[in-house]
Amino acid sequence: MSSRHDPGDAAGTDRPTTICDRCDESIPEIRVIHVVAEPCPELTDRYRPVGRTYCPDCAAASGMLEFAVGLRTSPTEAE
Repeated sequence: MSSRHDPGDAAGTDRPTTICDRCDESIPEIRVIHVVAEPCPELTDRYRPVGRTYCPDCAAASGMLEFAVGLRTSPTEAE
């Protein structure tokens, strides 16, 4: 897998920040999404496995995330 890390500033913590492979923004550790694609056995001679690290917005934009049913309300619904 190829995730990039930003070493951060010298005054910050020693932990690197994970960077989204699509938008190049830093991602808080609790919001990192790893997407791994592996070819089927018939295609391994042609393609290799690949992994990417995304923020939730980029994962959703690429069709890898959908809103959970029932968690969102319509903006037109009265409360």
